[in-house]
Amino acid sequence: MRRLSQREIKNLQESLKKQYGVEDAFDGLVLYISGGRRIRATTPETAKLARKLRKVQQIGLYVAKLSKAGVSLSPEGSQLLDDAIKKNIVELSEEEAELWMKAAPLTLHAETEGIYVVGRLGKLYLGSGRVSRDGKIYPQIAKWRRIPEKS
Repeated sequence: MRRLSQREIKNLQESLKKQYGVEDAFDGLVLYISGGRRIRATTPETAKLARKLRKVQQIGLYVAKLSKAGVSLSPEGSQLLDDAIKKNIVELSEEEAELWMKAAPLTLHAETEGIYVVGRLGKLYLGSGRVSRDGKIYPQIAKWRRIPEKS
């Protein structure tokens, strides 16, 4: 895990602005990149403390993942950015939000641009989903945090 350079932060912010209309993403936070091109965010105070400690494996909150297609926001990353997200938002009903958290594909009902959208139920942001060519959204929810299917 290493701290993002100023150039990398600028590229991330440009991608977030293009994809989601976000201005000044994660301002005031220190950003790190870890395995799998995951972006983690923490406070400057925590980053300073971690530099003094030995053998720190990870630091911060997982907020986004970089890919060739763009930036996918984690549920926590989308909640941190909440009202800053201006486009590519998909409004979900309670039933759709439950399906989203099960990582079940949903039919896209709104016009979007780009490959990633953010799911939202009222003021609760649920992270990114990938839009396929067939008009379905595939939520990017980690297996360990999905709502289990009832048997």
